[in-house]
Amino acid sequence: MPPFRLSRGQQRLLGMTLIATAVLGLVISLVGLVVVGYAGARAQAALQRQVTVGDNALAATSDGLAIAETSLGAARRTVSNLSSVVGNVSQAVSDTEPGLVALQDLLGKQLPETIASTQVALDGAAETAAIVDGVLGALSLFGVRYDPEVPLNVAIDRVSRSLAAVPPSLDTVAAGLGTTTTQLGTIASDLVEVEQGLQAIAADLSDAARVIDQYQAVVSDLQAELATLRTTAPGWIRVARWGGTVLLVWLGLAQLGLLTQGWQLLAQGQERWPAERDAQP
Repeated sequence: MPPFRLSRGQQRLLGMTLIATAVLGLVISLVGLVVVGYAGARAQAALQRQVTVGDNALAATSDGLAIAETSLGAARRTVSNLSSVVGNVSQAVSDTEPGLVALQDLLGKQLPETIASTQVALDGAAETAAIVDGVLGALSLFGVRYDPEVPLNVAIDRVSRSLAAVPPSLDTVAAGLGTTTTQLGTIASDLVEVEQGLQAIAADLSDAARVIDQYQAVVSDLQAELATLRTTAPGWIRVARWGGTVLLVWLGLAQLGLLTQGWQLLAQGQERWPAERDAQP
């Protein structure tokens, strides 16, 4: 069986195909080298810009968080101080309430009872004084002069009647104290609720401050990562550029081999053409 050999036309076609492929590969390699060099530089510059923008944004965020933390700290201290003041006022009102209750009991119950007892005693004394006045008046028959401007029993009776107007006044004062005591109790209860609300607000502010601390830690970590990226990214981009360049150069050299083979096949096809033409009858 004769060995397989390419015809003249096949060799020429294959040679031109290899030459065209090699030329296309060389063009692609050259364009790729230009693109890799240009795109690598642009990518490195763009990455640096983005890292700078991100770093500036994180710095602004960190400053904002610091301001917010300071404001929250001041607000928390203010609320805590206000809560302490309200608590002290509430305690003072609560401490005042028992004294007012005792004063109300004194004016509304104990003093009226004492006055009533005094009036009973004065009435008895007035009766006794009337007897004494009668005895002293009878002694005038024996030459003893007894003629007071105001008899003792009348004076005592006047004192007793004057005391009768005191209990109603005391009742009025006691009723006012009772109203005040009730109002103080309500005020003290309201102040306790206000104090508890302020304490809850202070606790919420403390929680918010802790959250801000966590955000600050996250921002610090991101800033550290950006700093690392700023340092290492140019090196990786250079490695990628060199790797792409080496790959494209290798591809271009490979195209030179294809181009050489294509020229050889094309030349062989051209050399066989005269011999085949002479062999024809």
